[in-house]
Amino acid sequence: MSRIVVFAPHPDDETLGCGGSIAQHTAAGRRVSLVFLTSGEQGVDGVLAGEAGRLREREAEGAAGKLRVPARDLHFLHLPDGGLDPGSEDQFLAVLRLLRHLRPAVVYLPHAADASHDHQQAFRLVWRALEKGASRSYPAAGARHWVGTVLGYEVWSPLAAPSYLHTLDPPDVAAKEAALACYVTQVKGQGEADYASGGGLALARFRGAMTSGGHREAFAALRVACLHWQPGCLHSP
Repeated sequence: MSRIVVFAPHPDDETLGCGGSIAQHTAAGRRVSLVFLTSGEQGVDGVLAGEAGRLREREAEGAAGKLRVPARDLHFLHLPDGGLDPGSEDQFLAVLRLLRHLRPAVVYLPHAADASHDHQQAFRLVWRALEKGASRSYPAAGARHWVGTVLGYEVWSPLAAPSYLHTLDPPDVAAKEAALACYVTQVKGQGEADYASGGGLALARFRGAMTSGGHREAFAALRVACLHWQPGCLHSP
């Protein structure tokens, strides 16, 4: 099976949105690449942007290890935190080049209406690259490639009507929780959002409680050529 690629606006979004799914994929021997559009350099209180970005990249490396994603499959694009722009040719080409280079079968990205400006801009930026991936346009960005399956994950805004729910086994939940614990700069004070700890499992627990029990991650199925990990898929490993 070709690889799976997860696009994250900032370090921690990959774990919050689909960390359990990532852990399940890697445990099954599937290759997962994590692409961090920004390094979240504006997201550490009292720390200058350059050092904050380095701190969060190190946290992302630790979290990836908990999800069994090796360092060779981490990609930091260093686009500006708070400045993602789907209309920027430079940003678009950075994503398109990497997409054509990695040639994934499946892409995860934030869903279109996630309630964060950077997440919405990340969706538009990556979607623009996905739309042009198989086009004859931009030949200098690499050989054309079509991504058949694209799933939108939820972080800040629960999907009103998820079109795909992925069941997590206990080891997947444990890996997701361990990965979240790596993001120590994102543990907030009293009265602030609490998601880089046990709170980050709340949405997956809710999705499980409302359906089959346990924990599940919810997605918007934006393209579905094949869910390669499902029995009966012609391309299942």
